[in-house]
Amino acid sequence: MKASRKALAAGMIGNCIEFFDATLHSLLAPVFSGQFFPTGNPAISLLYTYAVVVGVGFVVRPISSVLLSPLADRLGRRQMLSLTLLIMGGGVLLVAIIPNYQTIGIFAPILLIIARAAQNVSNSGEYQAAAAFVVEHAPPHRRATMGAFQSAAAVVGVLIATFTASVVTAVFPRDALEAWGWRLPFVFAACLCLYGVYLRRNVPESPLFEKLDRQEELDKTPLRSTMRGHKRGLLLVAVQQFNAASFFVWQVFLPTYAHLVAGFPLALGLGLNAVALLIFVILVPLAGMLSDRVGRRPLVIAGAVGLALVAYPMFVLMQEVTPTRYLLVALVGNLLLALSHGSSAALFCELFPTRVRASGVGVPYQLANQLFGGATPLIATATLAAKHNMALAYYVMALEAAAAILFIFLLPETRHRRLDAVDDDERSPVGKADG
Repeated sequence: MKASRKALAAGMIGNCIEFFDATLHSLLAPVFSGQFFPTGNPAISLLYTYAVVVGVGFVVRPISSVLLSPLADRLGRRQMLSLTLLIMGGGVLLVAIIPNYQTIGIFAPILLIIARAAQNVSNSGEYQAAAAFVVEHAPPHRRATMGAFQSAAAVVGVLIATFTASVVTAVFPRDALEAWGWRLPFVFAACLCLYGVYLRRNVPESPLFEKLDRQEELDKTPLRSTMRGHKRGLLLVAVQQFNAASFFVWQVFLPTYAHLVAGFPLALGLGLNAVALLIFVILVPLAGMLSDRVGRRPLVIAGAVGLALVAYPMFVLMQEVTPTRYLLVALVGNLLLALSHGSSAALFCELFPTRVRASGVGVPYQLANQLFGGATPLIATATLAAKHNMALAYYVMALEAAAAILFIFLLPETRHRRLDAVDDDERSPVGKADG
C-alpha cells in the first residue's frame, strides 16, 4: 500500500504541473504578451500570444504522442515520467528567462514558441504514462479510486495557478509585474518539475512492466500492435474524450458565457467557478470509489447521458442568470463530469494489456483531446460572435449523445479484469472488446 501511495503522488504531480503551467499562460498572457509581440495594440498582442499557447499544442501534441507513447511501453513508465518532467521543466524555465522583444528582437517570440513546443511534447507523453503507472501500482479493488486522484490533480493545478496569478498581480505594481514579476510563477513551476523528477526517480517501476521486462516479453512495436489488435479499445478512449468539450464549457468558459450573454459580473462568475472546481476535486475521487464498487460502465454512461440531457436546460438558465442559477449550472455540470472522470484512468488501462497500455491510451487520448477540447474554444467564440447563444448547447448535446450511444453498445465492464491477465488473444476479454 505504501508503494502504491508513492506511485500515486508521483503520478499526480505531473498532471498538476501540466495544468498549472497551461493556466498560468492563459491568465498571465495579458501581462507578458506585449513583451514578445509588441504590436502597439494590446488586443492584437494578446491574440498572437494565445495563438502560440493554443496553436503550438494543436500541432505538436498529436505528433509527439505518437512518438512518446510507445516509449513508455518499451523503456518503462518511470523512465518516461522522469523524461516528461525534465522536458516540461526546461520549457517552463525558458519562458521565465526569455529576454523581451526590445532586447533580442525576433528571437523572443521564436524562443517562446520553442518553449511552448517543449511543454506540449512533455504533455503529450505525460497522461498515459502516469495513468498506467498509477493503475498498475494500485490494488485491484482501488484502481479507479487511485486513477481518479490523478484526474483530480489537473484541477488542483488550475486552482493553484489561479491563486498564484491572483497573488502576483495583486502584490506587484504594474511596472514591476510587466518587467519581471510575471516570471516568478514560471520559476516556481520549474522548481516543482525538479521536485517531481526527484519524486519519480525514488518510486519503483510498475510491477507489471518489470515482470514483462524480466521475461523479455516487451513489445518492440507497441503502437503497431495496438492498431492491429485493439481497435475497439482505441475507439472507446477517443469517444470518452468527447467530454473534453463539456470539460471546457463547464470548467473554463462558463464565466465568459454568462458575462457575454447575460451581463453577469465576470469576477463573480470566476469566484463561483472556483467553488465549483473545488467541489469537483472532491467529487472525482468519490466517483472513483463508487466505480470500484459498481463498475466503470454505469458511471461513464450516466455521465454522458446526463450531460446530453442537461446541456439545453442549463444553457436556458444561463440566459437570465443569477448567482444561484450560475452555481446550480456549474455544480450540475461538474457532478456529471466527475462521474466519467472518476472512472476514466482505470477504464482506459483495463482496455489494454500491459505491453501496449501506454500506446493504447495515449494516442487516441491526445488526438481526441486536441480535436474536441482544442476546437471547442473556437466554436464557443464563433457562436457567441454570431449571436447564436444556444448553439454551444447543441454541440455539447450532440457529442455527449453520440458518446452515450457508443458506450451503451460497445463498452465492456472492466472492473473485475485482472491487468496481468489481459493479453492480445482475440478470445481474451480485450480481444472480444476489440473485435
